[in-house]
Amino acid sequence: MRAERRAQSTSVLPAGQAASLLYRLLMALVATMALLMVWRPRVVHGQEAAKEAPKQEAAPAAQAAVQASAQAAGTTTHVVKAGETLWGLASRYYGDGHKWQDLAKRNGIGTDGSPLRVGMKLTVPTRRVASGAKAAATAAAPADSTVPRAALAKAGEGTLPTPAPAAKSARTTKPTGGSLASQTAGKGNATGAQAAAPANRAAASASTSASASTSATASARAADTGRANLTPQVGTMLGERGATRIGLVDQSVQAASRKGSEVQTIFHRDLPDAAEAERRTQAALRPNVPTLRQAEFDAAPFVITDANQRASGEIVRRHGASVVRDATYPQRAIKTDEVEVRGPAGTTYQVGDRLISYVTQPPARGSKTEAIAVPTAVLQVVRAEGGNVVVAEVIRQSGRVEQGQRLVAASGNAAPRTRTERLSAPDVSTTVQWLDSHELLPTLSSYLILSAGSTQGLKAGDEIALYAPAPKGGTEIVAATARVVRVEPGTSAAVIVSQNSRDIAIGMTARRFAKAP
Repeated sequence: MRAERRAQSTSVLPAGQAASLLYRLLMALVATMALLMVWRPRVVHGQEAAKEAPKQEAAPAAQAAVQASAQAAGTTTHVVKAGETLWGLASRYYGDGHKWQDLAKRNGIGTDGSPLRVGMKLTVPTRRVASGAKAAATAAAPADSTVPRAALAKAGEGTLPTPAPAAKSARTTKPTGGSLASQTAGKGNATGAQAAAPANRAAASASTSASASTSATASARAADTGRANLTPQVGTMLGERGATRIGLVDQSVQAASRKGSEVQTIFHRDLPDAAEAERRTQAALRPNVPTLRQAEFDAAPFVITDANQRASGEIVRRHGASVVRDATYPQRAIKTDEVEVRGPAGTTYQVGDRLISYVTQPPARGSKTEAIAVPTAVLQVVRAEGGNVVVAEVIRQSGRVEQGQRLVAASGNAAPRTRTERLSAPDVSTTVQWLDSHELLPTLSSYLILSAGSTQGLKAGDEIALYAPAPKGGTEIVAATARVVRVEPGTSAAVIVSQNSRDIAIGMTARRFAKAP
C-alpha cells in the first residue's frame, strides 16, 4: 500500500522580517571587515616561528624591568629613626601629613598599633617638599583628635634601652639639674670632716674597664633594636654580680660619672627632744577649746512663777498670715520662719533681743512650785520699727511653736564640755521633783527637775546618780545618771545620760557623784 504524496508547503516571509534580516547580515559584514582591519592575522612559517618565540618570551621581563625602573625613578630610601612618625614623614616628603596612609601603603606598612620600627627602610620621594623650620612646622602633631593613633605613634617610643655612658665622657659629665636623687647619684652619707675626692677618683679608675664593656654592650644592643627592646640590663645590686636591674646602670658607672673633685653630700636630720616635739605638736594642732551644750540648755525646763507668766510676751501670728480666731487650730511656725510678737505692758523689744517661747505644765502633786515652763524655741527679734509690729525669727526649735505661746527673755548660757572630777563619796543629796507628763517612760535625753540648785552647791556640768528604792535588807542600786544643764537658786534641770533601770519616777533620791571644775 503506497503512502499518499503530500504537496510540499511553501512559506513566504513578510516584507518587514525580510528587511530586518537583511540589515543584520549587512551589519555583521561591516563588523567583520572592521575587525580584520584592526587585527591583521599573519601567517608565520615554521622557521620564522622558532625565531619569534624567544623574542615573545623576553618581552614581559623587559616590560617589567622598564616599569620597575620607571617606578624607582624619583624615589630614595629613608631609614626610620627613633621618634619619627608616619605623619611627620608624610609632611616631610609629601608636604601633607594627611598622606601618611599613602606612604604606609607604598611601603606595605600596617595602619594599626605602632607601625614604625627603628631602622626600617622606607621608599620616599627623592625631592623633599619641606625642610628645616617649615618641615618641623608641618610635621607637628595636628590638633584634630580624629587623626588615627597609628599616624602619630613614634618609632621606638618606650622600647629603646638607656645606653650606659662611655668611660671617657663619664669622667667629664656633670649633673645639670633635675631631682636631688639624680644630682647625688653614687654619693654616700658622710660627716662634714670627711672628703670623698680620693674615693671617687679610685672608683672612677676602677670602673673604667667595666664602663667600657657596658657601653659596648649597650651600643650593640642599640643596633639590634628587635632584641634590645626586650633584654634588660645586668648590673650589680647589693654587691652581688648577676642581679637583674631593669632601666638602671651599674653603680660603678654612676660613681664614674661624677667628677673626682666633688665632695660627698651631707644630709642633716633634725631630731628634736621630747619637749620640743610636744611643743611643735601643740602648735600644729587646733586648741582644745570646750564646746557648749547650747541645745541642751535651750530645751531644759525651768520653774516659772505666776508673776513671771503675767509679765511674759506673746506670739501673735506667723508673719504675713491672717489672725486665726479659732484656738482649736492655731497657726504654727518652724525654724527660720518669722512670727509677729507682742511684749508685755511697758516693755519694748529691740532688734537683737532673744526670747524663749514656752508651754506650761503643772508641777508634781505636793510640790510647792507653781508651774513648770517647757521651752519650745529660741527667737531673735529682726525688725522692731516704731509704730509697727515686732518681727522675730525662729533660730532654734525644741518643740511645737504655735500662735498664742508665751515669751520670756532668754538668759544664761550652757556650760562648756569639761572633764568632771569624780568624788570619793556623794556630797549633795536631793530628790526628783518633776518629770515630763507627756512621757510615759522617761529614758535617755529626758529632762527632770531636782529639788536642789545653786543654793545647795549644784552647778551646770555636775553629774547626778538616781537611786531606785532598796528592797528590804538590800542596798540601793543606781537606776540612771543625769547631767545638770540649767541651775536656778532652789532648783536645777538635768538630762538623763545613762540608764540601768526603767524605774525612774518622781521622788527618787539623787546624789552628786562627779563635780564640774
